[in-house]
Amino acid sequence: MRSKDYSVIAWITQKVAQGLEQPDPIFSRQERELNKIETSLFAQLDGPFGEQLNFRISGKIYHDEIYRLNDGTDYSRDERDEFRNRLEVKDFYIERQYENGLYLKLGNQILAWGLAEYLRVTDLINTEDQTTYAQQDLEDIRLQVPAALLSYTAGDWVFDGVVTYRAGRNDIAPTGDEFDPLITQRGSGMALLRDSPANRSEIFFRASTHMSQGDLQIVASEFNDNALSIEKISALGSIDPQLTYQQNRMRAIGLAANWADGSWLLFGELGMHFDKAVRPKPDSFLRQRNGWDEKDQLLSVMGIEYSGFRNLLLNFEIDSNHTREHDSFMAARENQLSFGSRLIWTALNERLQVLAVWSQLADNAGRVSRMSIDYNWSDNLDLGLMWVDYSSEDDSPFYSFRNNDVLQLHLRYNFQI
Repeated sequence: MRSKDYSVIAWITQKVAQGLEQPDPIFSRQERELNKIETSLFAQLDGPFGEQLNFRISGKIYHDEIYRLNDGTDYSRDERDEFRNRLEVKDFYIERQYENGLYLKLGNQILAWGLAEYLRVTDLINTEDQTTYAQQDLEDIRLQVPAALLSYTAGDWVFDGVVTYRAGRNDIAPTGDEFDPLITQRGSGMALLRDSPANRSEIFFRASTHMSQGDLQIVASEFNDNALSIEKISALGSIDPQLTYQQNRMRAIGLAANWADGSWLLFGELGMHFDKAVRPKPDSFLRQRNGWDEKDQLLSVMGIEYSGFRNLLLNFEIDSNHTREHDSFMAARENQLSFGSRLIWTALNERLQVLAVWSQLADNAGRVSRMSIDYNWSDNLDLGLMWVDYSSEDDSPFYSFRNNDVLQLHLRYNFQI
């Protein structure tokens, strides 16, 4: 096979981040100090595989020097094992387009469905990297999952069927990290365990069509919730009490649509999620020994995007979550609202980009503000600066993370073979 049939792209990224506040004493880092000196290399290879198949292989390796330089910080063993050196296999798939309208894609891949940025209504296939909360957009935190995709085009409609196996769950921060979501449970003296899902296969179906001014998607699925919930609490009162986490089995049906008119783009999603495990209030946490209650939830998204200003794109999204058969033991309200907005401004022939994001979490649980400035110095070199601010109410489950404000510099060198 000729070398020109293959394509290799790669980039090296250097990130240096400063923690602007002092996290609570329950975390490893408790001072205002550098919290990241991360070097990473991403590479992607595309090419043919035989006469009719194409393939893609990509991966990323990381090294964070902060764990050697910050000698005064008592990092946990989990943090060092997870973040100091790591290798991630990203895309690893083959694909084929058949003449009769069939398309097959088999392997580790991203399948981005839906339209919403802040609420996952129909975009349910891929897991997420949640090790740093809200510091990246949704398209940057999706993780590849092992899946088989079969698509068929019939007229104006495309029908997609997806099966995954051992897709895993969302990546979360390790013990003691400033974004460790289990940090409050770790200090309880209880052993934290995790069970694998009883059914490791998931199935998703989508029918989509393109209309004169928009798109429509109809989605149905049966899947394992990518977030962990309590499956059982055992041995309370003994010297070895245990909390066991698991992904609960769920089903969902929903639709997503958008409509464009000039500089305006309207988008929305509506869906039912069945058997969602819901978090109890703190005073009911240990009472639910057989696991968290499961409820059906109606989720909806309404959004608008405006591009009528020169070099400026505005995006606003309102999300709603209604829980059926709500009871007084639930931590969240029966009706939850959240809000997100995004501004993107470009200049200097699009070499300079300013991104500003502000989001209000559901139940007024907290707010996240983020601003990034990226400059394309040359075809190969990009420079960037990012600032993220967190705030939260004292009765919120996000309260422990309120002091994780960060300022980050990053540099990326791109090359292609």
